[in-house]
Order: sequence, then C-alpha cells, then structure tokens
Amino acid sequence: MPETTQTPTAPVTKAPAPPMAKPQQPPPAAMQTSVQLTFSFEIAAMQLTPSFKMGALKVRPLSKLVTMRLPSPQQPQSALNLQVSFEVAKIQPASGALGMIRMVPSQQQRPAPGGLPSFAVAGLQVIPNSETAPVQLTPSRQGRASVLITVPFQITTLEFAPSLEIASVILNSNSKQVAVQLPGAGPAPAEGAPMFEIANLELGEGGEIGMMHLNPVNAPKRA
Repeated sequence: MPETTQTPTAPVTKAPAPPMAKPQQPPPAAMQTSVQLTFSFEIAAMQLTPSFKMGALKVRPLSKLVTMRLPSPQQPQSALNLQVSFEVAKIQPASGALGMIRMVPSQQQRPAPGGLPSFAVAGLQVIPNSETAPVQLTPSRQGRASVLITVPFQITTLEFAPSLEIASVILNSNSKQVAVQLPGAGPAPAEGAPMFEIANLELGEGGEIGMMHLNPVNAPKRA
C-alpha cells in the first residue's frame, strides 16, 4: 500500500479587529466662581450734562441686604436667584473698586424694591468750571428715587459654623464698572442697562458704604 504524504497546513491568521471607537464624553461644564451682587441704593444727588442728560450720580445704601445671583454660562443675560438673603458684614475697598466683601446669611426678608422712578427736586446748583455736568440736582427727602446697582464678584472663601452651616461668604471684586437700573426693571440686570464707573467710595464710621460716586461709562471725565 503506497505511503501517503501529509502536507502540513499553515495556521490561519485572523486579521486584527479594528479598534472600537470610544464613545465621546461630553465636555465638562466650565468651572466658575463669578457671581453678581445687587445692592439697593438711593440717589443722593444727580448731575446733568449741558444736553440735559444724566451725568454723575451720588448714591447711598438703603439696606445692608444684598441679592446674590449665579450667571448662566449658556445665557449670560439670565441668572439664577439664590433663595437666601445675605447681609454685608465687612467691606475692604481696593484700587477704587469694592474689593473684599464678607457677607453673612440673614433671616430678614429681602425688601421689595421700592422708591419711585422720579424724585422731587429740593435744590439746584450750578457747578462752576464744569463743562461735562454743570448742573447738580438734589432730591427732597419726601420722595426718594432708588436704584439697583449690580457688581460682578468672585467667590473666594466659604466659612462654616460648627453646625456645618454656612457662616459667611467672602467675595472679591476688582471691577470698577457697575450696572445701574430702576427697581422695576427686574431682578437681573437688563440688557443695555446703563453702565457706570466707581469714581469715589466713601465709608462710614463702621466701615460700611457711606456714599458712592459714579460716572457714566464713555462720558468725558471731569477735570
């Protein structure tokens, strides 16, 4: 019987499987510490330009209570209202801005925006040697005009009480530009709200804001 010769077969090599595409993870949300603080002020004096437009403002605080909002990164004009009232406990101005502010949670109810969109004029004064705002008006005490002033801040520190409740919030702002609007304009700064720049900040005996001088942005600076 003839011998049979067996030919060895070459091993079958399988082509490597193509790498599976990993599902793309959505980009992480942008981290931010920026918030907006809104203060309630009343107009102490107003200067008018030669064209009878609003010039510089002098405002003083109506309350220590402030509203803190978190701007939305997707919709910069919208903001999230925090359901907690804060009270300004300490302020340390820096470089002409509000600088460092320490706030503590307050049990007081946030006052409803009051005041009128007008005020009775108690006095009119012509400012000598002033070409940008030669007339200053002083409102009467009977009817005060209130404004909301919104300032951008950065949260720097949270301090906790032994009960693990928030004891205080420390924020910082190096921005001298603020948004000014009437109370009826809404809780958040409206688009196109007039922008002013802090020209001078006066503190009271207790370290609180006593008076703030504001100049309209893009207006000629006074000599």
